[in-house]
Amino acid sequence: MESLLYFVLGLLSLTSLYFFLRCRTMAGAVRRTNRALKEISGELEANRVLKLPAPDREMEELLVTINEALRKIREQHLEYAKREQEFQRQIENISHDLRTPLTSMIGYLDIMDKTALDPEDREALEVVKRKARFLQQLVGQFYELSRFSGEDYTPRVEHVDIARLLRETIVDYYPELTARNLLVDINIMEGPVNVRADKDGLERVFQNLLQNVCRYAGRELSVRLDREGGRAVISFTNDAEGMSEETAGRLFERFYTADSSRNQGSTGLGLTIAKCLTEKMGGTLTVAKEGKYLKFILTL
Repeated sequence: MESLLYFVLGLLSLTSLYFFLRCRTMAGAVRRTNRALKEISGELEANRVLKLPAPDREMEELLVTINEALRKIREQHLEYAKREQEFQRQIENISHDLRTPLTSMIGYLDIMDKTALDPEDREALEVVKRKARFLQQLVGQFYELSRFSGEDYTPRVEHVDIARLLRETIVDYYPELTARNLLVDINIMEGPVNVRADKDGLERVFQNLLQNVCRYAGRELSVRLDREGGRAVISFTNDAEGMSEETAGRLFERFYTADSSRNQGSTGLGLTIAKCLTEKMGGTLTVAKEGKYLKFILTL
């Protein structure tokens, strides 16, 4: 009887040890599978599949289902990328085809003999010229967006004194800023602040941000340049009391324009181009609504 008891206890101990080791093995397998899934999710193009480190029928069936879902997601991802590239090529081709005739049309409108027109016709001519120039701007921004967002676009990165470039760009825009009666506060640290960037691309980012200020700002603009660690941080802050947080969060979307700018010639592409260029140069461009202020932060 005593020997039978020892046998049962031994059997229970072995069974417990088996299930303990089995649980530990499966827990380790699940952790490794989870890490592999995270890696695959970040590199869908790699065409990897999940494999079970330890044999288990139920887990293997689960991984088959996950791998099938990953395959479908990968196919959709590749199809989306293909459509996006095709869209960019079409936009670039259409924009290129429209730029030359538009330039010619505007040239002919400019050389028309306005003295031969009565006041009403002259006013109508100015409306046509204004609409033609807006269309020219829109076509130009279409072309820029398709070029800058394409995979084959590579910025010409060099050492750029971002402090000097920022000052020069603000000076260029100062007449427009003062025409809007903006109270401008400039706080740019002294001396050169060198970053690795494309000079022309960075200037375009500054221009587009200042254009946005001229559309949305009420009375105030603050531009600040600081260093944080090894990076340059530039903030453009303006009052925009009529803008909601939801609207601010959509400003980088293609073709999105806030209601207050719809009659001011906005194409809804300037900020999209600015963000795209910034990211191509290895930086970040974010926006936030802080109380009544709209704040863009550019980091390089």
